[in-house]
Amino acid sequence: MTNDAIKRKVNLLGSPGVGKTSLIIRYVKNVFGDKYIKTIGTNIYTKTVSFEEGEVKLIIQDIMGEVDFTSVQEGALKGSSGAIAVADITRTESLYRLLDDWIPKYKSISDKNNPVLLAVNKFDLEDKNITTEHLEDVYSLFDHVIFTSAKTGRNVEYLFKELASGVSHKIQLSVRDVEDIVLSKELSDPKELLDAVLSICSNVEVVPYEIREDLLEESGINKFDLEENICRIEEENVLKFADSLTNWYDEEERARGKNLLKKVMCNYRC
Repeated sequence: MTNDAIKRKVNLLGSPGVGKTSLIIRYVKNVFGDKYIKTIGTNIYTKTVSFEEGEVKLIIQDIMGEVDFTSVQEGALKGSSGAIAVADITRTESLYRLLDDWIPKYKSISDKNNPVLLAVNKFDLEDKNITTEHLEDVYSLFDHVIFTSAKTGRNVEYLFKELASGVSHKIQLSVRDVEDIVLSKELSDPKELLDAVLSICSNVEVVPYEIREDLLEESGINKFDLEENICRIEEENVLKFADSLTNWYDEEERARGKNLLKKVMCNYRC
């Protein structure tokens, strides 16, 4: 990458299990694993795309798909330059969730004119419930509709290159804006507190995924229990997780994250 490369933050949108993380890993690392990788907060990947006129470094944010974690999602979407909306070809409800929730949310937080591509993923599977005919009424909502397979690599490179082309002239994220989102939230229960804490450690002062995963487990929170509609979160575990993150920020001399966490904890306890 040259010093002339521009950086653009982009998002992957969609329900849990549609293959967002698999698409990114196939694109960035050109590998595929059958194991379901659970996104905690927001995971960040980077890759530089070259064009004749220059380079674009994509800052790719993979957002957890649970609808209740609004601080995580809003923090990730703020300042975005474009997005890929991902549907699972075997699950028509994953397309409806994009249309009813993710796309309106994305348009309301980011620039409504940002390019949004639809990836109908898992094309390698035989059970295809989302077809070309099924998509006739939604083509106009997206800049491109592309059938993909993270497993085989079908159209994955093309998908991200099209997005990179569309975002090259867009704006970049302001971390301060993300802080304002977190601090503006009313925190009245443990789930809302966890939402704010995850937003800090994945959107503001980023903590590596493996460390987030370990600290969650040590705090007694099963990452798979964050799935939609089955979330059972105890205040004691969330407070322990927040304390562990505060200690990590302190050890790593990350004052921004530590101070923001303190403000969030004060908002919760007050």
